[in-house]
Amino acid sequence: MNMKLEYGIIIVVGILVSVSLGLITIQPDIIPHWEALHDIKQQSDIGCDEECKLKQQQDGFLCVETTKNEYVCRPPRMIFYPERETQMRTAFPPEYGEFLYFPNGLTTDDGRLFDIDKVDLINPDTKQIRIEFANHNINPPEPQFEYFTDLVPGQTFVSHCTGSERKTAHIVEYLDVFELDGTTYIEFWGSHVTMPDSLLPCELPELIEHSISYDLNLGINFEIN
Repeated sequence: MNMKLEYGIIIVVGILVSVSLGLITIQPDIIPHWEALHDIKQQSDIGCDEECKLKQQQDGFLCVETTKNEYVCRPPRMIFYPERETQMRTAFPPEYGEFLYFPNGLTTDDGRLFDIDKVDLINPDTKQIRIEFANHNINPPEPQFEYFTDLVPGQTFVSHCTGSERKTAHIVEYLDVFELDGTTYIEFWGSHVTMPDSLLPCELPELIEHSISYDLNLGINFEIN
């Protein structure tokens, strides 16, 4: 009888341990609410055709084929706005967003560019950066927030979600660090996307924080020029 009781206790303890371990392995990034990040859609899947690509290449753009005879093109790296410290260039077609170059260590004016307030290069070998997010907008419905994390090239996050009826946001990819005219720039590409209803209204900075855990790359790998 005692033997059976001991076996019973061992089985119960084993079940409890298994359940506990199962709960420990459940991470925040697989909670169903945030799984909806996988449902984010590019606002436009229409690129430019062969004739369009040739025209863009004449202007120094580098084009990537997304589907048969459809291309998305990135502009050349250059100082396009001499009066501004943070540089912005638009992709073609424009639905594919913008490329932003943040000077290393510069604090932006208001955190309105991809919700990025400041970026610092902390490891030149791996190009790891410390990125600070902020939105100090005082106009509702967008909240004020601050959040920081480290990123390496290729990591993505969701930012600048309007939470309005437009349901728009950016998928932002940290691309690279490069030198231009004696300044170190940290480069991001933000593509315009439509947010799933289950992620609205947007919760910031939680949206940024949880989206970093997901690989939201849109499958467009631009060459570097």
